[in-house]
Amino acid sequence: MFEDFAEKTVRALKKAEELAEQLNDESVATGHVIYGLTEDRSVCLHFIFQDLNVDPDMFSGYVQGLPREPEAPNGPFNRHVHTALERARDAAKELGSKAVQPEHLALALLSIKAGSCYETLKEFSIDPEYVQGLILQAMGIDPEQIPEWF
Repeated sequence: MFEDFAEKTVRALKKAEELAEQLNDESVATGHVIYGLTEDRSVCLHFIFQDLNVDPDMFSGYVQGLPREPEAPNGPFNRHVHTALERARDAAKELGSKAVQPEHLALALLSIKAGSCYETLKEFSIDPEYVQGLILQAMGIDPEQIPEWF
């Protein structure tokens, strides 16, 4: 399923699955995935959120307090995560990358205006579009090159 994903991206998704299991959630939601992406200190998202005074543990703690999302019929990931995975593949392709990097998944995840990631960002007063701009800047990408679904 993740043959076109970079190793770091797959590790982030595994961390998301581990958090979902730890919280006894029936599916992996966007809040779990943002946690997985921010926990790796080699991913720009870790430092972007650190600069915004948001620690990965804050994500996992807040996600724990949100209403539980239902079990996903097609594997461990819920529908919002499936959308993010598709958009991440599209972003990687449009931006000329052979593999889906964590930044592509983060951009895609931040484009979804529903789910536990979105709710968590709202709680911390973080504008997803602002974070997307910081990710693009870290990637050295001109904002005019962003995918259509932004």
